[in-house]
Amino acid sequence: MTVTQHGDPGAPYGSAHGTAPGVPPAPPPGPQGYDWGYPPPPVRRTGEWMAVGMAATALLALAALVVGIVALVTRPAPSDAAVAPTNQPGTTTPADFAEANRALCTEIAPLMAENDRFSNGYVDLGEPGTPARDAATPKYISDTLDWISRVQPIVDQHPDVDPYLRRSLQRFIDDQRLFAVDLRPGPLPSHARALYTDSIGAYSGPLHLCHDLGIKW
Repeated sequence: MTVTQHGDPGAPYGSAHGTAPGVPPAPPPGPQGYDWGYPPPPVRRTGEWMAVGMAATALLALAALVVGIVALVTRPAPSDAAVAPTNQPGTTTPADFAEANRALCTEIAPLMAENDRFSNGYVDLGEPGTPARDAATPKYISDTLDWISRVQPIVDQHPDVDPYLRRSLQRFIDDQRLFAVDLRPGPLPSHARALYTDSIGAYSGPLHLCHDLGIKW
């Protein structure tokens, strides 16, 4: 019995249309001259594509400009309070206190001179604890308290003065009161000495401010 072999020798099942050994397979169908052995070349961007890209960029820039203009136009205008500072009530400059300070200094000048006289007279009697000083202590206390009863209402009637003038004058008055109410014959205790020293420092406030305005005592 003769077996007829169809197809290439060595093919698993044979091929009805085999290729002769040594002959390369025919290329698949395609355009004439096309080489299937290499990948197709990349598509180059032509001037037409570049024009489209530039047009898109211009449209985006124009849209951003329109949005910015709309935001600027529709933004609410700042209020007058935010644009121009207003004069806050109760805020003054040092020059604004001149007339108020002068009025207060004019009224207290005679009383400040009076305080100088009886205070210096008391101190000139000698050191604390000496007989002459101890003998004059009750009168000094009464003179001081009487003086406070007359000067304090004047200070209260001038709330519009320079705060520094008011504070220093009030501090002097308070130190005088505290010194007088605890004063006793004999040597001065340490707290009394501290009050007397503090009153001297407070006294310099009205002294200099009033003297600068030409009001002296």
